[in-house]
Amino acid sequence: MKKILIIVLLFVVGSVFANEFKLIEFRKLPADFHAERNSVEDMDRDYCTALKVESDVPVDLSLKQKVYKKEKLEATVNYFFVTHKEKQITFTAPKFTPLTVDVPADGLKKGVVYYVKLEIIPDVTVTLNVTPEPDRIILNDKIRQKNRFKTAPGTYQLQIEKEGYKPINEQITINEQNSFFNYTLGKDGEVQVLEAAVKKPMEKLPAQSGKLVLERFEIVYEITSCEMYEDQIVLNMMIENIGDDCEVTLLGWGRSRSRIIDDAGNEFFPQKINFANKSNSGDVKITLVNDIPTKASMIFKKINKRAASISKFDLGVWTEQSDDFRMTFRDIPIEKK
Repeated sequence: MKKILIIVLLFVVGSVFANEFKLIEFRKLPADFHAERNSVEDMDRDYCTALKVESDVPVDLSLKQKVYKKEKLEATVNYFFVTHKEKQITFTAPKFTPLTVDVPADGLKKGVVYYVKLEIIPDVTVTLNVTPEPDRIILNDKIRQKNRFKTAPGTYQLQIEKEGYKPINEQITINEQNSFFNYTLGKDGEVQVLEAAVKKPMEKLPAQSGKLVLERFEIVYEITSCEMYEDQIVLNMMIENIGDDCEVTLLGWGRSRSRIIDDAGNEFFPQKINFANKSNSGDVKITLVNDIPTKASMIFKKINKRAASISKFDLGVWTEQSDDFRMTFRDIPIEKK
């Protein structure tokens, strides 16, 4: 009975503390007329230290320490009057993990006002690539309907289930950046974890997953097929924006233009680029909407018919978050048509 109660309590705590905030600033203000006009004394008859706290937390913010007076001046600004003897301040709010911070190195001063700024740590996009397709994905006892979702950063208990396969049951840590986790389920009682990595500037999924995927600036690029028709190669892609809506250009011109190098070392540039419903012999730009996979393709001509693979594909891209850059895919098999 005690064990069940502990498990329930842990689940409740994990559910209640679903969000987090972080400290941005904690500094002494040269003057604050509002705090000075409304000063109060602590139990020792000393003037309290005033904390002017600015926060985007949309719920009631409070302190764990004794507060002699609290004033809400604006929707995002609170004044807390505390004793100057405090060495740490703990900020609390409903459904937020308490945040404890040290006061400035020289301590709090009597009757002095300090400016504190807090920000909510935003949810991050998590991608779970599982082979074969799972029946259920459970994160902290909550079933996820999709393998890509948003959640607050933190530590979670992950379960992946599929009939006839050994389930995965492990703890994962999700950071402020988007996180990618890749697994293969084993029928023989073994589970092979291919990769569990925080998002890097560019990341390629392992060959065992059967996918060629790179991600940069919250946009995921996947090679879906490479088809040869006579001496023409069509490279098909699926591009998905997991961040905010933004403009993206696939480059056919300029120093960062796209290109392929076949298995004989020959270099080719695209004769045509298709991106959503737009086509051009050079650059193609569209607005890439969040969470909508968008098809793209590049056509290369005069390719050696005996080529078996693309040794290197440099995809030239421009986004609002960056200058021109290239992402490199390697060893792409060619499917003869």
